[in-house]
Amino acid sequence: MPGTINSINPNTQSIFENPFVKTLAIAVFMGIFLVDMGLGLFEVFSTKESPLPSAVVLLIFAVMFIAGMVFYEKHGLDTLSSLVGGALAGFGFSFVFVSLVGGVQFALDGGISAIGWDQVISAVAASMIASVVMLKTLFDKLQNHFY
Repeated sequence: MPGTINSINPNTQSIFENPFVKTLAIAVFMGIFLVDMGLGLFEVFSTKESPLPSAVVLLIFAVMFIAGMVFYEKHGLDTLSSLVGGALAGFGFSFVFVSLVGGVQFALDGGISAIGWDQVISAVAASMIASVVMLKTLFDKLQNHFY
């Protein structure tokens, strides 16, 4: 079939279907994500201010609160539980977003050079290992749960 990734040999496996490549890509992404969040928390606590205006953080919270509330209502929770779930989703997403923006701001302001690239790369490597362990454990738990 022309135009597909495997059009030369239909029996070969695409690089996107390779479990090693998938796991490595997810581990690298999660490692960078976790280290960026850590650097963002370092930035927020060292400067004692949010990298985003309060109005933007409140807007993010409001959108995620509503989305979480509707999601939990659609999945059969009562009104009070869906409100609590929406509030937790809004708080969690706001926290993650603020820390990610803080990490990017820290990196752009030259903070990584001050810490040292060796420590940042070591942190990414440790986060990659931790993320693969967490994902594999979670996958096994979910797989055993739905048999």
